[in-house]
Amino acid sequence: MRYVYFQTFGCQMNVADSNEFGSKLFVRGYHPTEDPSLADLIIVNTCSVREHAEQRARVRIGEYARMKKKNAGLWVIGCMAERLGEKLKKEIQGVDEVIGAKSVGSFDAILDKVLTDQGADNEKDTSINEVSDFISIMRGCDNYCAYCIVPYVRGHEASIPVEQILETVRIKVDRGAKEITLLGQNVNSYLSNGIDFPDLLYKVADINGLERIRFTTSHPKDCSDKLIRSIAEIDKCCKHIHLPVQAGSDRVLEVMNRRYTSATYRERITLIKSCMPEADITTDILVGFPGETDQDFHDTLDLVRDVRYTTAFMFAYSVREGTAAAKMSDTVPEEVKQQRLRELIDLQTEITKEMYADMVGKQVELLISGRQEKRDRLWMARDNGCKRVLIACDNCKAGTILHAEVVRTSGMTLICERNRT
Repeated sequence: MRYVYFQTFGCQMNVADSNEFGSKLFVRGYHPTEDPSLADLIIVNTCSVREHAEQRARVRIGEYARMKKKNAGLWVIGCMAERLGEKLKKEIQGVDEVIGAKSVGSFDAILDKVLTDQGADNEKDTSINEVSDFISIMRGCDNYCAYCIVPYVRGHEASIPVEQILETVRIKVDRGAKEITLLGQNVNSYLSNGIDFPDLLYKVADINGLERIRFTTSHPKDCSDKLIRSIAEIDKCCKHIHLPVQAGSDRVLEVMNRRYTSATYRERITLIKSCMPEADITTDILVGFPGETDQDFHDTLDLVRDVRYTTAFMFAYSVREGTAAAKMSDTVPEEVKQQRLRELIDLQTEITKEMYADMVGKQVELLISGRQEKRDRLWMARDNGCKRVLIACDNCKAGTILHAEVVRTSGMTLICERNRT
């Protein structure tokens, strides 16, 4: 028996790619292991969105190169692999294959070429029983935000045909999935044979056995009235919209090439809250972009206070070679970036804790995802938005949907009790 070990960095798109790659290796005789020292093949799926992500990946790849067993393969895939290519083999001794993110649609051909002595055995059982699973509905990005490397490493936008998506959803539901997350760099721009993203949501919702639909990520410029109203209308759509704002300053947004203003962004938020008052709204925010002034930063803080995000992913700007921002000279000192990031995190943490505290005493619908390995071995779940939940209950299992009451909060997690009626 041959074993494969995966280390995945970055976004949910990378998680989905690793899962797909893993399923294709499974039919070729590989089985997953949690111990890289036992693996016959180690695969590191990399991210290039920020310099820190690449640094972490380099360190881990070097560790695997030194500790892998004799004749084991070490492959680097994903965005950093696309950006650096064969240079990775020279930079880190022991890397055997480099497979870029643009090759994701050619996994079968690549595996057949590299694993020359192993053809696919389509008779094998490839089922993977995941309560919550991911499906990519499109690849690439055409937005070219000034700070972002993604369009360069993942290529132009390409929407996957509707029927292919629906068939993939059906397969995953048949294997036990209750919740599907639709993935794209900007799902809002999905379009295939006249079917746009809201239309696709309705088609996915019609699939029997599927209980919940999530998606990420959305670009504000393409977050239409039709999309917002569709999410509100479709019962299976979780009431959670991740809408990256990046900055609250119009001047910075323009330089970033985001193609919306803080006013138009706020209009989207107002409509979301009007259609779905209980919806969780989350975001991405980047501080310290070249030329960001104190006033620009305070505009961002003001927007965060007004919107009141449930949670946010917050980062300090880092240079990505090859992007438009990398050529900008008006850099913000590192200590200023870090101070602004700390101030932003403190503000958002306070808001998040207040929003979780406001949930105490309320009824929530939960999807059980699994059980804690440590501590009290409580069941883990998420509500119909994005909030994390822990609950103690008997006769429970992953995939169960139940109703519960929020009895307290640990600050960033809801503690619930199951309704007895």
